[in-house]
Amino acid sequence: MNYTCLVCGFDKLVNPPYDEKGNESYDICSCCGFEYGVDDFNYGLVNAFEKYRRDWINKGTVWFYSSLQPVNWNLDKQLINISTINPIYMPFYLRDKV
Repeated sequence: MNYTCLVCGFDKLVNPPYDEKGNESYDICSCCGFEYGVDDFNYGLVNAFEKYRRDWINKGTVWFYSSLQPVNWNLDKQLINISTINPIYMPFYLRDKV
């Protein structure tokens, strides 16, 4: 089973960003480079995903692991994946806000 990045919508994460208790995976998204459990705290918890996404887009949406970028990659199509995320895989500090 694959999971979706809460920042960029990349839908090939091996582990959920957060477990059922909201604990971070510390995995890094191959696409945007967001590290769950690190960058969410570095960006101030509230709206961390949106802030990181904005910065990543403003910097040119460079893939963190460029060798994994699909030839026909489309950012707009990928960002649509964010709307399909199940709220159970959210950090503990956002659970009550969803």
